[in-house]
Amino acid sequence: MHKYKLFLSILKNNFLRGFFLFVITLFLFEISYRYSVIDFYKAQVNALNSKELRDNKSVDFLIFGDSFSATTKEINYIDKLRKNNSDLSFMNVSVPGTGIRQVNTFAKVKIKKHQPKAIIYQVYVGNDLIDVDHLWNWEKFSAIRNLCWEASDHFLSLGYLNQRLAILNVKKDVRLAAMTAKRFDSNLYDIRTKRFLNGDTFYLNNALMLKKDFKNRYVLWLEHMRTFLETIPNEIPVYILWVPHSAQVNDYYLNNMKALGAVFDNKNIVQQSSYPFFNEAKKDLKMYKNLKHLNPLQFFHSKDAPTSRLYYINDPHTNYYGNYVLSEFLQSQLFK
Repeated sequence: MHKYKLFLSILKNNFLRGFFLFVITLFLFEISYRYSVIDFYKAQVNALNSKELRDNKSVDFLIFGDSFSATTKEINYIDKLRKNNSDLSFMNVSVPGTGIRQVNTFAKVKIKKHQPKAIIYQVYVGNDLIDVDHLWNWEKFSAIRNLCWEASDHFLSLGYLNQRLAILNVKKDVRLAAMTAKRFDSNLYDIRTKRFLNGDTFYLNNALMLKKDFKNRYVLWLEHMRTFLETIPNEIPVYILWVPHSAQVNDYYLNNMKALGAVFDNKNIVQQSSYPFFNEAKKDLKMYKNLKHLNPLQFFHSKDAPTSRLYYINDPHTNYYGNYVLSEFLQSQLFK
């Protein structure tokens, strides 16, 4: 009996020590990530910029964005801007899988380091509101996924780990098949999009229309966006680039989303340039006089065609032609 009690006492002490060590480690990791003590995205940024550009202490443009802005060189719209404006410097600090919360952990450091003459912040309306508050569905998502997403809404460092694990778990052969397919195939389509739609068939509609719980997500997003804008000196022009979801461009993509289970209240509102998410943000951020909104949706309407699609057929990202068109749009807006 004495040995049994001794064993339980040792087990309890070891558990408490382990738990205490875990809490301390998580706390230090969170502090390091949240305040950019360590450059967690150094490898990604290095891959998108030359050493000369990374060492540049005064760039013309500093670009923040997600996977739409962090695609492979030669495909990326930013690289096309570089080629068309060889006398200007474009520092790309975009990171796949990030949103405004993650950007705010390193924005101040990057702005101070590169002293930009102008800043571009790329929004993707397809999932930026989910970034600030993940979807919940105890019936459609596993308990582990729900708990991990909830934890990452409070601990940014856990969100970072989740993003890194997601990248490692990507099956490159499956993704390649999806991005090279010539016809829509629900079996090949991006698994992340299908997961979101499985959890909430209205998520895309509600994000664009700011309905139901996406109203609250928008309030959170707006708060983080204001934090970002407050870090930028008033004399530096800021451009918010609103990358539309493919379903907003025309019925071809919208019907593909419907085939995956997406439900839309009113396609006319979703596909008009002044959709609620964009409209409300434009109104709520009007106090920033150095801010300009760039909305390429109407331009995308005119450029997408059956023989020249802007987006991959089985992936939500813009393809080579889509990036070319986006660079054309920015060229016309930034360098009139």
